[in-house]
Amino acid sequence: MIKSDGFSDTHIEQFRRWQRVSFEVLGDVADQLVPGMTERDATRLAVRTFAREGARRYFHPPVALFGQRTALPEPWTTEDFYPTDYELRDGDAIIMDASPIFDGFVVDTSISRAVGPQPGHARLMADNLTYRDRVLAAVRAGATCREIALDVDHDLTARGYQNRHGKHPEAVLGHQVVQLRDSGTLPDTPIEPFDAVVLGWFIKGIASAHTDGSMPPTWNDQPLCNHRAASGLWAVEPHIALGGTGVKWEELLVVDGRDAYWLDDQVPHLTGAPAAG
Repeated sequence: MIKSDGFSDTHIEQFRRWQRVSFEVLGDVADQLVPGMTERDATRLAVRTFAREGARRYFHPPVALFGQRTALPEPWTTEDFYPTDYELRDGDAIIMDASPIFDGFVVDTSISRAVGPQPGHARLMADNLTYRDRVLAAVRAGATCREIALDVDHDLTARGYQNRHGKHPEAVLGHQVVQLRDSGTLPDTPIEPFDAVVLGWFIKGIASAHTDGSMPPTWNDQPLCNHRAASGLWAVEPHIALGGTGVKWEELLVVDGRDAYWLDDQVPHLTGAPAAG
């Protein structure tokens, strides 16, 4: 039912195709956001747009965070990621995140924008992007997932930033993505906080890691992750904040027995994106 490694070049190309579609959808939605729209408006628009592209299931549905909510203010729980009636304002930061499933291929992407020119937001995002090269170099050098997560945390703290991916479920800097084989045979289900089939695979993988010492499908700074990243595809999502502004990016990293590389270098946080609003 679920394939997590051993992907062919054709599979990799499909992941790349669908990651691009996911980024395009999030970008299209962000382009339409104007002051007065709510997080609920944004996620409803995202669901409709993803549906037009063929996504009917999600590992997790679209997330929209506006203003200070981009910084995941304390106290923060998983339920706080659900969209609210907060209305977008001039000067607000925006994070859009979604993990759609296209033809069985799970992708997970995030974009960060700001309403109007925001030099502080741009600097924050530029500093966060330094972890793209840093994470890749560390994976190639053989560092463990725990070592990489700790290194990122130490560096961002030294820069005066807050680690906010520590507020993600399982405190993940990253997690594996998979292919649902024979996904066409799965029944249609309402959009849930997490897809039951994929979530079940994650739960089983984490449980196995606790019992046999294997690498879990989650990547954080805990001793359980003191392993090199397993072969497959990993969604990497550093999330940092300063004051009431948070930024993140998320894209897929390919890891195999020979090398590691970013699935695609044509991603919006590298190619540039206009301000929202």
